[in-house]
Amino acid sequence: MIFSLTHTYLQIATVIWLFVWNQTLVSGFSASHHTSDIATSRSYDAPPQTNTAAPIKTKWLVVGGGIHGVHISARLLGSGVVSSIEDICIIDGHDELLQSWKRRTRGTGMEYLRSSAGYHLDLNENSLRSFDQQITASEDNSNINTKKRGKNPRGVHKDKQRRSSLFSNDYERPRLDFFNNHCDEVISKYNLDQIHKKGYVTKIEPSDDHVKVQVSMVDSPGEMVDYHANQIVLALGNAEPSIPTWVDEYDLQNGLVKHLLEDNNIDDDTVGQSSDDDSCNDMNIAIIGGGITAAHKALQLARKSKSKSDRHDDTESKSPAIHLISRHPLREQQFDTHQDWMMDQAASKRSKDGGGYGLPKKQVLYQKCDCLKERRQIIAEERIPGTLTPAVYRGDHGLKYAIQKGEIGWHQAYVVEKERVPNRNGKEDDQMILKLSCGESIQVDRVLLATGFDKTLPGGKMIQNLINDNSELNVSDFCGYPIVSEHLRWSDRVFVAGALAELELGPSARNIAGARLAAERIVQAFVRNKFE
Repeated sequence: MIFSLTHTYLQIATVIWLFVWNQTLVSGFSASHHTSDIATSRSYDAPPQTNTAAPIKTKWLVVGGGIHGVHISARLLGSGVVSSIEDICIIDGHDELLQSWKRRTRGTGMEYLRSSAGYHLDLNENSLRSFDQQITASEDNSNINTKKRGKNPRGVHKDKQRRSSLFSNDYERPRLDFFNNHCDEVISKYNLDQIHKKGYVTKIEPSDDHVKVQVSMVDSPGEMVDYHANQIVLALGNAEPSIPTWVDEYDLQNGLVKHLLEDNNIDDDTVGQSSDDDSCNDMNIAIIGGGITAAHKALQLARKSKSKSDRHDDTESKSPAIHLISRHPLREQQFDTHQDWMMDQAASKRSKDGGGYGLPKKQVLYQKCDCLKERRQIIAEERIPGTLTPAVYRGDHGLKYAIQKGEIGWHQAYVVEKERVPNRNGKEDDQMILKLSCGESIQVDRVLLATGFDKTLPGGKMIQNLINDNSELNVSDFCGYPIVSEHLRWSDRVFVAGALAELELGPSARNIAGARLAAERIVQAFVRNKFE
């Protein structure tokens, strides 16, 4: 193994994790798991529709309108690989691009992104930083006359305060709403909304001269449209949200248990989508998970609960209304992968030109590794899920202090058993008693899951059938993920990004940084590599 772990318990955890990963992929590969992004049809098992219309021809087709699909489309247009928006389209089942990203991040209660200002969806690394300056330009112009008179305008201090709220003090992390506004600006800049076609891909058939992509159109139920593309990019999201085995269908259908990363959490105050309704503050809520998503949501609900209590001087209950349940201790980690895995070749070249080392050693050794099993092990070791940033854990009003004050009840345990009982407050909805491995039992109105995504291959049946029907699309015998070229070609006309590209890109493939890495590699297949 190229990288050795420092601590024995991490080695053991990695082995167990890899075993579970492998068993899940081997035994569950044929299971009907549809991607949580917009790539595959949610009614894939429906009888196929007959399509007699002539196929729509395009040079490029991007499957997925999330973070990866939007940035790759922008990079293809901005780099000149695609010369016109007439030559590219994005297939995405939502009303708008990035809709799934925005719903999920809003639902978690996130205030600032985990990644820093250099990771965004535009081409220029400093675009997000300069976007702040563009926004304040009109405000600055209003102060020009005052500045010319030599006075100290009040706006200068105000602008500094404003900028400090747009970026965190640590690592210059952008505020979520500001980041999303910049994403909208990128979409507008490259006219990506004009190339967005609302539909779900149900089948992909590569051939020698094109790739046939069958799409179920959202606005015309039952209508199937065939696209013939010269090149396609599979920019799928993660697999479905991971649901614990103790959760049953009744819980999900009746809203007793919800996953924070479900795409359909719209205007639901239980997951924090609405700021006007205080209904969730009357509930005892358990959040399952020990990572940053769980922490964000716990802090958001605790703040809302405290705000209502302060308004009403409510001192009836001393028990915390918000419970956080995690299997492991709360662990600090600034990023879920080391920054060395996030450096693209453009940044590497700047480093080398400035007297630095260029591409980090971790990436160099990873690229030299020919063993796919060893690459998968490296990914498992280097990606660190279930952690909190120092700012979220012990920053101002952090989770550590909310627990100490009793605003959040933390339980290091897992749910052994769940029992539904009549609501003790006389409401119609059932309550649940969660019996924990530590011996405690807690009674709650709702359970919110922050348990991440399944570790199955993204794309569900669509990707499974694509692999089964095309022998030239090679996958790893160890984990079932695509084996691709350095430019992320899975075949002559099929490119991949996101999780599907991680055996080539490494641990950061799924992140925003991974979207930038993938776009850079794909563009280099058509433009001479200026970083060599």
